[in-house]
Amino acid sequence: MVIPNHTHVLTRSHRRLLAFVLGLIVFAGLVELGVRCNVLLFSAASHRALAKVAMFERHSRVDILFLGTSRTQDGVSPALIAEAVTKFSPALGEIRGYNAAFTSSSLDALEALGSRFLSKPELKLVVIELSDPQQRNPATPWNGDVVKASPSTLEGRLIQWAQKIYCVKQRSAFVSDNITRLPALLLFAPSLGGWEVKGSDQLTVWLGHREKPAEDFDFKAWQPVMLPSNASNQSLNTGAEQWVIADRFSQVASQYKARGIQVVFASPPLRHHPSLTSERASMEALFQAVSYRSQCEVWDFSSSKVADRFFRDPSHLNTEGRAHYSKALAVEITRLLSPR
Repeated sequence: MVIPNHTHVLTRSHRRLLAFVLGLIVFAGLVELGVRCNVLLFSAASHRALAKVAMFERHSRVDILFLGTSRTQDGVSPALIAEAVTKFSPALGEIRGYNAAFTSSSLDALEALGSRFLSKPELKLVVIELSDPQQRNPATPWNGDVVKASPSTLEGRLIQWAQKIYCVKQRSAFVSDNITRLPALLLFAPSLGGWEVKGSDQLTVWLGHREKPAEDFDFKAWQPVMLPSNASNQSLNTGAEQWVIADRFSQVASQYKARGIQVVFASPPLRHHPSLTSERASMEALFQAVSYRSQCEVWDFSSSKVADRFFRDPSHLNTEGRAHYSKALAVEITRLLSPR
């Protein structure tokens, strides 16, 4: 009886296993190196607010900054605004903008992140959304949970050692909701205007495709109710709570104005829908209070007679609406920035 020799078969299996293990180690090492080299971007991926700030910082130049909630994020195209401003006033030269608005933005976020947007010396104008969600949204913390463990136990020592591995330390970036932000942060950021939330939109813009500008623009329909920057206290019918909110918005504006940066507040368009009637009515007094306290212009587009076809829901513009709202903003921005 002849006993088969399995030495060759076993050796080949061992080689495959060894190659797999080595490949896994190399892959893990490359991922760890990638995270170490881009630790700030991976950290920013953990929260939509930090991601927007990090993308802003990757732009070489920003002249106009837009801050707000998803209403502004979906409704403002800096590229279309820059193009329109240049056409309206060639003397202003090249203008670059960035939309740093994000879903569930809050007044707390505006206060906490304000200093992060002062890194661009070219910044001329900040447009801050003034809306019911912006003032009422709760604060959303972005500090990751730090695992604390006693070094006196084996488990504690292992946890402390694991915290030195950047892939572990920045593990929140690999959560399903956060990992989708990494391509924009690592690859596309300098090309994006900030409104591009979907990966397909980010890729399209990165490849150089331009947005379609507004067609048959109706200047009258998109004209805002204007509250001037030199507003005076004319017995405003404003409650104590609204004055407190107005003071907080004024403080947000003051840190930019202290650097010589102009600030305006803009209330995005709303569809004429019964569910928004009370919001419009309640915000009118706040618009006046913010204008008075901050001495900044307030552009109330929420009262404009914008057709329903420009909205994807009662409070968010669609693609066509973004093009038209961007042009309406460009009209007012040109007026504000043009030499007098």
